[in-house]
Amino acid sequence: MADTRETEDVRFLAGQVHALVGFCVTIINTHPSPADLSLHLDAVEQVTLARVESTLVIEDFLHGVRNVFDRLRTAVVSAETRQANQSGASRPVGDEPTRRKTQRRARQRTP
Repeated sequence: MADTRETEDVRFLAGQVHALVGFCVTIINTHPSPADLSLHLDAVEQVTLARVESTLVIEDFLHGVRNVFDRLRTAVVSAETRQANQSGASRPVGDEPTRRKTQRRARQRTP
């Protein structure tokens, strides 16, 4: 009976983790700067792993923490790639950023 209850609890927790990772992926995909988000994610991962590794935890728990961060990192990389592709696709052919800066400077100098 105890094994059944424990299995149900593990499945329940797995469902919660799955839902939370899905929510995080949604936030990652809508974040205006996935590159900045990646830096924050790396910092949080380091702090989290330092705390977990400094305590007596079961190795499976540590693998679970690393797995979630790996999944989030994959989502961030995907969002960065998508954002880069969208910004490249939205830029007109032959449009050069340096030329726009030059035009902007010229307009600022004109009284």
